[in-house]
Amino acid sequence: MRLLLASAVFLFAACEKSGSARVDFRRQPVPGATGGTWVAHFGGETITDQELNQRFAEMNPYARARFQTVEQRRDYVDGLVRFELLSQEAVRQGLANEPEVVETAKRVMVQALLKKELEGPNAAVSDAQVAEYYQAHLSDYVKPAMTRLSHIFFAKDHREKAEGVLVQVKALAPLDYAAFAKLARESSEDPRTRELEGDLRFLSDEELAKQYGEPLVKAAAALQKVGDVAPLLVETDGGLHVLKLQGRQIALNLSLEQARPSIQQVLLNESRQDRFRALLERLKKQSGFELNESALAALVVDVKAPASPPKAPQPGFIAAPPPPPPVK
Repeated sequence: MRLLLASAVFLFAACEKSGSARVDFRRQPVPGATGGTWVAHFGGETITDQELNQRFAEMNPYARARFQTVEQRRDYVDGLVRFELLSQEAVRQGLANEPEVVETAKRVMVQALLKKELEGPNAAVSDAQVAEYYQAHLSDYVKPAMTRLSHIFFAKDHREKAEGVLVQVKALAPLDYAAFAKLARESSEDPRTRELEGDLRFLSDEELAKQYGEPLVKAAAALQKVGDVAPLLVETDGGLHVLKLQGRQIALNLSLEQARPSIQQVLLNESRQDRFRALLERLKKQSGFELNESALAALVVDVKAPASPPKAPQPGFIAAPPPPPPVK
């Protein structure tokens, strides 16, 4: 039944006397398919050649190829009729107000509402907004090449110890980062990076030179493959380094036009979230929403109790939208 209902078209109309809603399960007109010659009559309904032409036109060419013969088109019409006859029979048997039917209809209606409210014309992103975002986040689109290194550091007067650790590192498999990390934790004399298992993170050549010196930049450039180890100790003003290449990131230099599609998507998502939060707040305020915190706190949820058989369909649920990003 759930699959059947999910495929149905639901039309919601306000009921003036009761203020409630009713569902009209009759076949709805196909937009753009008016008039034409009838192809099938059933239960007071009609399928026309214009409707079929519209349905076939909406299919992709591969799907459309399955309806080239009269027999294939007859099977298609029979499928439409079967669905509608079953829908009519379900209404006659009073199933239109079954809890599962109502809950499914509400889910479809909520999705239609959210699409209308969050994806309307007001959600468009202007060129000025895109340009402003690009400038504010320029470092996400224009950045230099970066190198990620790991090192084990020693003071200059501990060269013998450093040479011994270098021999151990060279004996490791190139991608055995766990063993290198262990040596860094046990041997490195740099307290800051020792806690990071020797990881220097991604740094540009400029940052690498500023923090550790030009010799480290030169040594890093000579490492070709991820996992490579500098064959000799790298000596800087600060001390001695056993150096290992973890990864590289190529330079990024996206122009505004190149970044535009991704920025538009980001801004559209942000706009939808803003509209979603505003919609929920407005509806809560209009409904007089209140929350009984004491009653909520008194509820006991027994995680060890076995699950009870369901007595009704699971209620619809909409997760809270994420909070707005902090203002920079």
